[in-house]
Amino acid sequence: MNYQEAIDFLNAPKYSATRPGLGPVTELLSVLGDPQEGLKVIHITGTNGKGSTAAYIESALTEAGYKTGLYTSPFIERFTERIMISGEEIPGEDLARLTQTVKDAVDYMVSIGHTAPTIFEMVTAVAFLYYKEQACDYIVLEVGMGGRLDATNVFGKVELSVITTIDFDHMQFLGNTIEEIAWEKAGIIKPGCPVVCFPQQPAAERVLREEAAKRNAPITFLDSSRIEVLRSDITGQVYRFAQSADEQPAEIEISKLGSYQVLNSALAYLALKTLQRESDMPALTDETIFSGLKKAVWKGRLEVVGRDPLVIIDGAHNPNGVEGLVDSLEKLFPGQKFIFVCGVLADKDFHSMFRMTEHLADEYLTVTPNCSRALSAPALADTLAEDGMKAVSYDSIPEALDTAITKAAARNESLPDDADLPRDLRPEAAKVVCFGSLYFIGDARLHLTSK
Repeated sequence: MNYQEAIDFLNAPKYSATRPGLGPVTELLSVLGDPQEGLKVIHITGTNGKGSTAAYIESALTEAGYKTGLYTSPFIERFTERIMISGEEIPGEDLARLTQTVKDAVDYMVSIGHTAPTIFEMVTAVAFLYYKEQACDYIVLEVGMGGRLDATNVFGKVELSVITTIDFDHMQFLGNTIEEIAWEKAGIIKPGCPVVCFPQQPAAERVLREEAAKRNAPITFLDSSRIEVLRSDITGQVYRFAQSADEQPAEIEISKLGSYQVLNSALAYLALKTLQRESDMPALTDETIFSGLKKAVWKGRLEVVGRDPLVIIDGAHNPNGVEGLVDSLEKLFPGQKFIFVCGVLADKDFHSMFRMTEHLADEYLTVTPNCSRALSAPALADTLAEDGMKAVSYDSIPEALDTAITKAAARNESLPDDADLPRDLRPEAAKVVCFGSLYFIGDARLHLTSK
């Protein structure tokens, strides 16, 4: 099996079902010799912010000198982004070799009449095999969906459980109330293992506390009221934070934009300080934590990918994510409007998403994400137009992006020079913001960064 054959196998339609449950993945791992056993895991779930929080934690552990695996989904540009060690993607030849091993195990399972694993279960098995053979010190492991029945939830013990914001998403699998969704997320809490959580809605917090108490797991919620932002602009952010009044406040700098990144990195800081206190990790010093948080990279989240005109991409793909995007844009560019390029999946609550952005929109350019669940560009444009918004659909993502940039550049040409502020950052300058499905954001980033 070569790299392309591995990618084709891991994208095969016959394995593409979404089927929460631990039976097939547990059997698959057993056939493979249980490569997950012995891995030291920081397990992360939540509705939004999982990937960013994971990236901050991984960066700090790597900065401390630990060999750290990072498992996330989906990818932005390349499949190999999903399985990384200390900032390096799994090599294509290793992905192919380990996928062949997993395929052989799957073929055996099917031959004896057992249920074939799903794509996500097989990719998870590949990751565990890779981390095991590479002797990683720690694994930062992002849940695919939910928690309780997710394929990553195969550990009896973890170093730390991390729960980011909980909101409505994947309701057909996780439930229709915030309590039901929180209960599913709480499934990653392990007996006696510490838990750190984002501030939650009262109903979600109550469920998390109850589930942690049942497992005798110490739980801490981030006190976001103790965050003081000192600087937030296009170059990054600095804030001061102490979880409690008897702690010396830490001054934390991050390169990522967005008010939600302050919260994600503060949650990561709380997680790292918990690891520092609860685990035998002498290399994880305050210095390496601060350095790792500053160096952390996470593509496609309020990321500046073009200047003059300013172009930003963000993977906000549900109402909670769009709420964070809107809040960030309002703080970075008060009173300004944007040319939005957007594409969404049909199973998302896109009506709520666009109601949130309407007051910031100069116009919408709609595209069709590269996914079978995508809402077509014409259908999205029609929906927006019916709600009184200016929207035009485009046949391709590159065409929409190039059109938006050309429009913004033409509007900005007549702006006079200002010695104090770059032309693209001036309040009257046209700015382009791309948001929506990560299937769209990945293709958009590839196109924009190749220009």
